Amino acid sequence: MKSISRIASFIFFVLMGVSVFSQKDDTLYFLNGDKITCEIRTFQYGYFTVKTSAMSTIDVKYDKIATMYSGKTFEIVLDNNARVFGSIDTSFISNTVNIIVLNSRNLTYLSSIVEITPIKNKFWRRFSGDISIGYNYTQSTKISQGDFNGMLEYRPRNFNVKLSSSALFSTESGRQVSKKDNINLTTLRYLKHRWFILSSAGAQQNYELGLDLRLQGVLGYGKDLIHTKSNQLMASLGLSVNQERSSDSTENTVNSEGVIYVYYKLFLISIPKINITTQFVTYPSFTVKDRWRISYYIKVGSEIITNLTLNISLDYSFDSKPPSASSSTSDINISTSIGYSFY
Repeated sequence: MKSISRIASFIFFVLMGVSVFSQKDDTLYFLNGDKITCEIRTFQYGYFTVKTSAMSTIDVKYDKIATMYSGKTFEIVLDNNARVFGSIDTSFISNTVNIIVLNSRNLTYLSSIVEITPIKNKFWRRFSGDISIGYNYTQSTKISQGDFNGMLEYRPRNFNVKLSSSALFSTESGRQVSKKDNINLTTLRYLKHRWFILSSAGAQQNYELGLDLRLQGVLGYGKDLIHTKSNQLMASLGLSVNQERSSDSTENTVNSEGVIYVYYKLFLISIPKINITTQFVTYPSFTVKDRWRISYYIKVGSEIITNLTLNISLDYSFDSKPPSASSSTSDINISTSIGYSFY
């Protein structure tokens, strides 16, 4: 089977090119009296990412801003667990804005806003994402390793839809010795008080674990346990059904599993800016006795310039009873890559 990530990789590059050309009619007013006209791309981890005509894309820390204006619709997450949809108007009090929801004006301190995401009118403008590409080669052993990771995010109201894809290959003297692919479409339906419903569908390959193909569907229920300017912790419980085919068989098996999912992201406001993302998922099997699958991922990213990062990541997989009895029960990969984010 050809790489299941090739189509996703193509989509990432196409939408990177679409993520330009928009009106810059938002305004930031600074404490020193200056102001800029721009397009607010996002606000998270204490920084506004804005697009300007003169200075391209820049990051602005929230405590430098006196107030701001935008007539667009945003999804705004507050530190009191509220998630509101509205536009933003100026205020005469420093470090505050008025959030306009329907006909009401709500005076809000910038320090109490956790995240701002534009809810754009045009379909193509609702996409954002990131890609990272890495390659390593050792001449003495003639071993080469390449990897690709990408994420596309689509933000309609009350939903978060993500398409994620990863591909890793390793060759020795021109002969492929390892391959790992993953593509997954995940939808979060936000409920009140930071609860959400999670659903996903995906496909995986892992030659090291003897997996030729796994098709998987997941349904879960979880909560955004912590969501501040510097960190986010999410967890969910769910059920999974999958169909597997091992690398040494043409037969497919159907399995049902539980799903325990934990996601954490830490942002360090430093020079350079550093973010740490980690994800842990475990699948206790209901179909195969004493079978557990574990997936763990951690990535440390350091910003080189705006939207461009240097990443170091570790990806670990474990299967107590892999599809192929002759395969390894674990697989670990460490890689270095360059990443780019687009809005």
